[in-house]
Amino acid sequence: MRLTSGARLLAALALWSLIEPAALKAASPVNEGVNSAAPLTVEAQLETVRDLRQRNKGGRSRALLIEAHHTLLGLYWRQVASDRVASLPPVTLMGSNGRFSGCGRARSVNAYCPESNEIILSTRGMKRTQRFSKAKRHLLDLAVLAHEWGHHVNHNSTRGRFKHREEDAADWRAGRYLAWLMQKEALGVKEFTDAANLFFSIGDFHFHSPHNNPKARYQAFIAGVGDELNPGLRIGAWNMDTPETFSRLNDQQATNKPRSESQSGPATVTAEVYRFEIERGGQIAGNLFSAVLGVIECSSGSSEGCANSLLRQGQAKPEGWYRLRTMSINCERGDFDIENDGIQRQPWERDRKGQAAVIAERACQQKEASDR
Repeated sequence: MRLTSGARLLAALALWSLIEPAALKAASPVNEGVNSAAPLTVEAQLETVRDLRQRNKGGRSRALLIEAHHTLLGLYWRQVASDRVASLPPVTLMGSNGRFSGCGRARSVNAYCPESNEIILSTRGMKRTQRFSKAKRHLLDLAVLAHEWGHHVNHNSTRGRFKHREEDAADWRAGRYLAWLMQKEALGVKEFTDAANLFFSIGDFHFHSPHNNPKARYQAFIAGVGDELNPGLRIGAWNMDTPETFSRLNDQQATNKPRSESQSGPATVTAEVYRFEIERGGQIAGNLFSAVLGVIECSSGSSEGCANSLLRQGQAKPEGWYRLRTMSINCERGDFDIENDGIQRQPWERDRKGQAAVIAERACQQKEASDR
């Protein structure tokens, strides 16, 4: 969310129920570590983030971790990013009790004020569409903070590939930062997918809002991931197969049958995979509810209510998130199946995400290769 002069909102994030870090709510504004005795280096701040990440089990170091990311975001966009802005002004981070010194001295939370280079971050009260544990709460803070920093960079440089779409450009920059954290082992694959799932779900579905639905928000975010990382990256036990998919091979010895003597490698391969999926059940239910509500309001004689209900009809959007699935690949037949996805086994090339063929190339040693 970014504020223009006079505190007019460009956009509003849909909200979930979370409790903000107490330190951010009560303490003085955080100024990116610019008052440190010695200049901060990127690697030193990365190490701070890694250490706080380990200490944050159960959410105990949440506020300190978010403050550390605030400082690291400044270093990333000034010194690391391919389109870095060395002269990028420092940003002040405040909690829900903060008030912008510019933008009409507004108190808007989860917003960036370009007049005063300030961010107010407070994920308290954010509307839930997914359940998550206390230990994951910092991930929503991280995603929202990276998005607001995206507005700051947009304001002081360009919107990159999203020239005319401010919110998409901010989502794109958020994806780039989180991808870089994975590359630097400051964020795991599960943390990344959890943070992304929370982030996709805060698309504001109101028809006047410029924030996109989860699928559109995902597309901008993943574009940032693809611009930051190359497929094939190894992250712990996981491989990044494409900018939107990850896999981890299971133990092959216990489940696979031997192949013929003229072939090498396993007959079948199983892997845990993360893939983004669209769920349209909520969209259908939401549109049906709006239609029923419209009938009631229109029959009751309320012209304003009838008009509003007609505007709402068809506005419900599909939900989408990363799901953890099990994929089985038959190296002899050249096909794959994903457990419980409702789709029959099909050839590798039919996987529209391109993941099955990548895993097969990595894990299956084809007969053709052994015959050469």
